[in-house]
Amino acid sequence: MNYVQIRPHAAAARFVQCYWMLEDAAGSEGMQRIVPDGRPALILNWGQPFESYADGVWTRQPGCFFVGQITGPLLLRPSGPAAMLGISFHPHGAAQLLRVPMRELTDSAIGLEDLGFLGTRPLLLALERLRDRYSLRAGSAALDAVLQAFAERSLVGDDPVAHAVLEMERSGGLVRIRGLADRLSWSSRQLQRRFRDGVGISPKLFCRMQRFQRVFAAMDRPDSNWVSAAVGCGYYDQAHLIRDYREFSGKTPTTLLAQEMDLSRRFVCPDVMSHFSKTPGNLSR
Repeated sequence: MNYVQIRPHAAAARFVQCYWMLEDAAGSEGMQRIVPDGRPALILNWGQPFESYADGVWTRQPGCFFVGQITGPLLLRPSGPAAMLGISFHPHGAAQLLRVPMRELTDSAIGLEDLGFLGTRPLLLALERLRDRYSLRAGSAALDAVLQAFAERSLVGDDPVAHAVLEMERSGGLVRIRGLADRLSWSSRQLQRRFRDGVGISPKLFCRMQRFQRVFAAMDRPDSNWVSAAVGCGYYDQAHLIRDYREFSGKTPTTLLAQEMDLSRRFVCPDVMSHFSKTPGNLSR
């Protein structure tokens, strides 16, 4: 499996955390467990879409689709050779760029054609044309130009939700929601409502995800242990940590890191991002 993250240029970077490209010519990876990271995504498939598991049934994902915030584990398995290009938005970025209330898309994977009625049709048509005209690797270079053009036309002023997200990320989720609302000159209820519209989940849940992600990364270090990781990331004790791991992954920490983690490790603990000029392979049609 080949996975690479690509840094967006300036205008698109206001909304997009990174682009990523994943290729697996064999399509032979087993079931994968994706855990919440607090970021929505948009995915374009050149190969066979993955299948996702819900309510006892495996269902093939759309060829091109938007994924809202996930609040629990997402189980995936390949249905054949995989070749996909993803847009990983900042937690608040998709709402700003697509003008879509994120609360309506939480725990959903929606085909691009079903997002058209929400006022995003020009961008979605441009992404569909990109997939039709280019190969995966050429598409990865062309994608940034598409997002740049739409980002430059999106007039976004000072967004208090973006400030809230940044403070939560910087603190690793260790921020008092009431104090944050006061600093934004909002009531706690107003922060809750605006944050759900802009990010898709509550401020408290987003903070818990940030703390969970910090432990996830900390445990990938060779000198790590559960007790120090839990305390260092703000958990009361190891039992508190285990409760969050069960909710977000459906597994205990030890079991999670030992099994089904190839894709999640790539998303959560990625290598240094590439520039488009350093994307592997020839960027040709």
